[in-house]
Amino acid sequence: MNELDLHGYKVHDAWKEFTKHIAECFNTNIKHTTIITGHGKMSEEIMGWAEANQYCKSINRSHNTGAFIIYIRKNKSTKKVTAEKPKVDLSPLLRKFGSF
Repeated sequence: MNELDLHGYKVHDAWKEFTKHIAECFNTNIKHTTIITGHGKMSEEIMGWAEANQYCKSINRSHNTGAFIIYIRKNKSTKKVTAEKPKVDLSPLLRKFGSF
């Protein structure tokens, strides 16, 4: 599980870090992350941040009351990379030796 500790951030800077972190989790197919806010102003704000974020599926308060677990939506746009067979151009050989 991935985590982000927002202790020491001002609220606006914490929101920027939160947004960046959630996008990174989405893009790397991380299913859930823990956000540590402490018990201050950010713990009041984070529910709204998660509800407004397009990549957040849900948010739950952790057993530690100063932390939240955020579940990330599945990134359906990522395609599995498969090895492609190299394409070989045989036209020079066919010109040289003629077609069979």
